Amino acid sequence: MAKMTISLPDNLADYIARRVASGRYDSADAFLAELIVKDQNHRKLDDEELQDMLVQAEESGISDRRIPEILLETKAKLRDNHL
Repeated sequence: MAKMTISLPDNLADYIARRVASGRYDSADAFLAELIVKDQNHRKLDDEELQDMLVQAEESGISDRRIPEILLETKAKLRDNHL
């Protein structure tokens, strides 16, 4: 197993200490390892979703819409999804 030393702001170190003290985690290492696994899984889903979107875009053919229309629609979708 690799060893890594990190520095955290006090508020983050305190947060980790509270999570460990809650009893859910045996150590700060266990807490951070779970966060990393969750991040990896989240990134994997993002990558898969993006791949699917690219395939759908290629299969949909050439659009007859103009770029300003597409941008307006995209901005509205992002706004609706609070992004």
